Amino acid sequence: MNSIIEKYLLLVEKISNTTKAHKSFGTDVDIYRSEIHIIQLIGDRGEVFISEIARLIGVTKGTVSQIVSRLEAKGLAEKSVDKSNNTRQLVQLTPKGKTAYRAHVDYHLRKHREMECYLASLTEEQSLVLEKFLTTAHEMIEDHQ
Repeated sequence: MNSIIEKYLLLVEKISNTTKAHKSFGTDVDIYRSEIHIIQLIGDRGEVFISEIARLIGVTKGTVSQIVSRLEAKGLAEKSVDKSNNTRQLVQLTPKGKTAYRAHVDYHLRKHREMECYLASLTEEQSLVLEKFLTTAHEMIEDHQ
C-alpha cells in the first residue's frame, strides 16, 4: 500500500477511535471498529499470535485477548495454542470471519478509491509535501496521547 495512504488511514483511525459505530460486514453480527481492525490484521496474515497483534497495534495482550474473545463468541475467530510454544496463542479467522475480512477490504477499496485517484494526480514533489505533513500530524497526535 502507498505510504501516503497508510499515513492517511492512520490519521483517520486516530480521529475515529472515539466512535462506537458498528457494521455487520456481510455477517449476522455487529462488528465494532476495534474488532474489524483485529480481523483485518488476522486476515492479512492468515494467523497471528495475540502478542504480535498487541505489538502491532500498540495495546496490551490483555486488551487483544478480550477483543479476540468477543470475536470467538461471535463466531469470527478461533484461538489455538502454538505447538512449538505452549505459552503463545495463535488466532485465525473462521469462515464467517473471512467473510467480514473480505467485506472490510472491499469497503476500504470503495471508500478510498477517490483518494487514490487524487494522489495519483499529484506530482512527486506534491506527494512528498503531503507525506511530510501527514507524518508530522501523526507525530503530533502521538505526542498528545
